[in-house]
Amino acid sequence: MSDDRQDHDAKADELEREIDELQEQSDKLGGRIEGAGEDWEHRKADDSVPGATGEPRERADEDDDEGGAGDGEELDFGRSLADGEDEG
Repeated sequence: MSDDRQDHDAKADELEREIDELQEQSDKLGGRIEGAGEDWEHRKADDSVPGATGEPRERADEDDDEGGAGDGEELDFGRSLADGEDEG
């Protein structure tokens, strides 16, 4: 009976250590998540970080006006096929 008690105590100790390790990992992860959130807030406040302002569409539209990224017309292969059928 004594061996069974020792086995149970050893298993309980092992499980308690595992719980402590998992709690420590959880705390570390929580800290990383909090740090990432703070980093994201700083990036959103920085106009020089592309896409972080939450307004990627408006920035893309500004690029169009400046001769940057186009509206994709040159990539619309379906339209040129449809145009060819209308002429035919």
